[in-house]
Amino acid sequence: MKVIDFEYHGYIPEVLEAMSKRKTYPIYDKEANFVHWTEHISQTHAPLKRRLERRYDERVASMERDGIDVAVLSSSPGIEDLDFETAAELCRKTNDTIYEHMKRYPGKFYGSATLPVMNPQAACDELKRCVEELGFSAWHAHSNFAQSPADDPMYYPIYEMCEKLGVYIYLHPKMPDHERFRGFGFPFAGAAMGFTVDTQIVLIRLMLSGLFDRLPNLKIMLGHLGEALPFLLERIDGRLSSEACPGVEMTKSIGYYFENNILISTSGNMSAAAFQCAKTVMGIDRMFYGSDHPYEDPKDMRDFLAGLPLTDEERAKLYYQNGEKLLGIKL
Repeated sequence: MKVIDFEYHGYIPEVLEAMSKRKTYPIYDKEANFVHWTEHISQTHAPLKRRLERRYDERVASMERDGIDVAVLSSSPGIEDLDFETAAELCRKTNDTIYEHMKRYPGKFYGSATLPVMNPQAACDELKRCVEELGFSAWHAHSNFAQSPADDPMYYPIYEMCEKLGVYIYLHPKMPDHERFRGFGFPFAGAAMGFTVDTQIVLIRLMLSGLFDRLPNLKIMLGHLGEALPFLLERIDGRLSSEACPGVEMTKSIGYYFENNILISTSGNMSAAAFQCAKTVMGIDRMFYGSDHPYEDPKDMRDFLAGLPLTDEERAKLYYQNGEKLLGIKL
């Protein structure tokens, strides 16, 4: 069965090179092959660097081995944390490299833009270029950037541009720099806990701010089967409606926005119980295949999904039909 992968990460080599020259975080230590995200949290890149920086032909060969027909390419975090001039240059190089993938292998790759978010107007200009000139389909955002979280109103013009251009946002987690996530290393501060919590807070705050009332056609995709929010949705709505909440500008329920504005991918979450919860809450029509390559092995995701009790129709929707509609393609 055909497969469209909505979470397929990479780096251009210049990203880690730029991070290796920094005096402030994030810093890449070439000798140790570590990224020091903050003073307290570091992540080894020893098993990842080679896979993140794969060439065109290596990516295609890897996808064929993993049973992936189409991949939406995106950059891993870090570029947005650099100074504006460096970030703007690397964002453009990253997006141009993705476009080269798209040109060299037509129909094999689609683009999710990396943007110099510290200057929202420049970010909007780059997004417009990526969509109108390069044919990109999304903005690959992160839950926080060096200066502030993604729900900071300074970024709202970029959300507005996404709706105007008709592209979705992939809201990918990034490690929060908060003292409560220190002391247990990158795994705890990252994928085990910090990633999920940070993304949850950002998305709910965007909803509470009334963003989706102002931009009713905006679509945001969450990875990892929705960052546990499908499981928490009823309780969040119940508590928000039980007491007065000062500052809330949304006019509908959190559940309403999930039904109308939120999409989720399978990336990096291989729990049958979590999948069933997400499917019950979201419906299979708003779920998409994601492997989280290279942080997860795509084969593990395929094996996991193959073992779930899905009908052929549900499996086709999850693997590629929902993706065809979102990307406006036909495999």
